[in-house]
Amino acid sequence: MRSTAVLAWLGLGLLASSPVFAVESFAGTNTGAIPDAPSGSPSCGVNNLGQPRVVSFDVHDLVYPIVGLSVSMDLVHTWRGDLVVKLAAPGGSPSKIIFSHTGSNVPNGCGHNGVLNGLYTFQDDGERDWWGSAFPTVPTGTYRAAEPGGQNPGGAPTLLSTEFRNLPPELANGTWTLTFWDAGDPTPGQPNSGTGTVNAATLYIDQTDQLFKNGFENP
Repeated sequence: MRSTAVLAWLGLGLLASSPVFAVESFAGTNTGAIPDAPSGSPSCGVNNLGQPRVVSFDVHDLVYPIVGLSVSMDLVHTWRGDLVVKLAAPGGSPSKIIFSHTGSNVPNGCGHNGVLNGLYTFQDDGERDWWGSAFPTVPTGTYRAAEPGGQNPGGAPTLLSTEFRNLPPELANGTWTLTFWDAGDPTPGQPNSGTGTVNAATLYIDQTDQLFKNGFENP
């Protein structure tokens, strides 16, 4: 399903119907549980990923190159340091890690044990620093994407638009994916530890009219 929000600028010399800003939203499919990592050693880390949960977005009818994008996820997980989340354009490239191994700066670290419970949106002007929100339950809201953890340094805020800006419609239309991996195995005797579910996800693509941007915003 797709919906469009259009904001028209009614300046002198422009038609009222001229498209200016068009943000398209695409609902994800194949949501559900995120499989745990295999049990054993190491119990956490970059070499211990479970089977992926791949959420897909049917992106279509884009007519301009991408200006920017954001992604929201309704997510529940009992140990956010387990998660690796990556957004990819059709065909798998370009792609961008949204966050991974949060709170860990070593390959086998289990990271931050904060609980995820609700809607988290990642955008370049997000209000919060993902790694800086080290609360027992991570607050819902808007965040900036973060450099991958499991390495030192990790976790610095980063931009989504770097990878995807100016992607033309012939490459942007198609199946986008948001992939979730769990990098931590269950705690012995606690079969529901470190588990999670993707309840919903939405991809937002800004395909602002480039003619307007080049001809009017940047005289």
